[in-house]
Amino acid sequence: MTGELWWVPSVIVLGLVLAIVAFIVVVARRRRRGRERVADAEAADLARSASIGLVRADDLIQAATDELGFAIAQFGENATRDFAAALAVSRRQLRDAFALQQKLDDALPESAAERRRWNEQIIALTAEATNRLDEQTRDFDAKRGIERDAPQRLDQLRRRLDRVADRLGSGAASLDRLGHTYAPAALAPIGGNVARARGALNQARSAADAVAARLEHGAAEPVGEQMREAEHGLFLATRLLDAIETGEDELHIGHAGLVTALNAADAELAEARALRDRHEEADTSAELNRVIAEADRVLAELRDPARPSHPSADLARLREAMDGLDVMRSEARNRQLRLENARTALGGALLAARSQIALTRDFITGNRGRVGAAARTRLAEAERQLALAEAEADPVSALDTARRAMTHGTDAEALARYDAR
Repeated sequence: MTGELWWVPSVIVLGLVLAIVAFIVVVARRRRRGRERVADAEAADLARSASIGLVRADDLIQAATDELGFAIAQFGENATRDFAAALAVSRRQLRDAFALQQKLDDALPESAAERRRWNEQIIALTAEATNRLDEQTRDFDAKRGIERDAPQRLDQLRRRLDRVADRLGSGAASLDRLGHTYAPAALAPIGGNVARARGALNQARSAADAVAARLEHGAAEPVGEQMREAEHGLFLATRLLDAIETGEDELHIGHAGLVTALNAADAELAEARALRDRHEEADTSAELNRVIAEADRVLAELRDPARPSHPSADLARLREAMDGLDVMRSEARNRQLRLENARTALGGALLAARSQIALTRDFITGNRGRVGAAARTRLAEAERQLALAEAEADPVSALDTARRAMTHGTDAEALARYDAR
């Protein structure tokens, strides 16, 4: 019986395999259908967006056509040339977008990818067309606002021009006052500001008068350009007069900084003089005296009350003089420190050289006839160098000579011991 049912397990396994395959196929079909539904929904949304863009662009171009006519009547063809060019470009883009939509509406077979690409092109074309016209419309709305508010703005502008004109006198007085203290080069950045401000105000008044004349006679020409010209002249004149006040503050701050720097230079010069007076090297003292004299001369010139001040240039000149002083003072300090260190070390060096020479002389004396000329020559040179060191007034040179005497004495001892072995 068992032998007759050997095929049952195989049938069960085969059934399981077939069931799994069927399940996989069903799942794959469902996923494919899901993707197709999503793609169809996206395509529908894209087509709807393209349709909305076409309608909005077409309506906006019609409205912009009317708007352009009103703008030409109000501002003239020259002022609306950019608007007309923008409208022409937007019309051309809308025609291209409608042509694509016609191709989509035809019964010609198209792939899904091609339909998607055409819809995307329609959306891009209509968006560019509407954005361009929106920008032009906003610009002319602003211009109309200027025209509408021109009487009020002109009144405010005239009052502001009068206030700035009142500042011309104070600006000129400030420059005259500064001229008694500061050099012409220091005033150069602001020296001509009053004249330039007066010129800007005159141009602003001329433009304001042109606006007033058009408004008074009810002329159809727009006044926005003249209004902007007047406001620009007012802005320029204000900035030029503000620069005088700012420049005066900066000059006073720079002068105060110069006074502080001069006082600090006095302290540095006092230190340099003290170093010069106590320095042991005549050459170094002479160099110090030269840079001190130069710094003194510069300080005296910068403190001269009859001399016009140029704070930035004066500070640079003072800094250059003090930098030279600092370099020389640092070098003099190093040289003085070297002298002091040499003087401290000289006593020990002389003692060591004397001891070595005495030790070597005693060794040679105790080994007469066995030590050759080379050792004796080195010993004689050591004694000569020692005598020079003891007679030298410069501690640095004396220290170097004493060390040479020590070296020769050591060499002499080595040679003598070699001969006497």
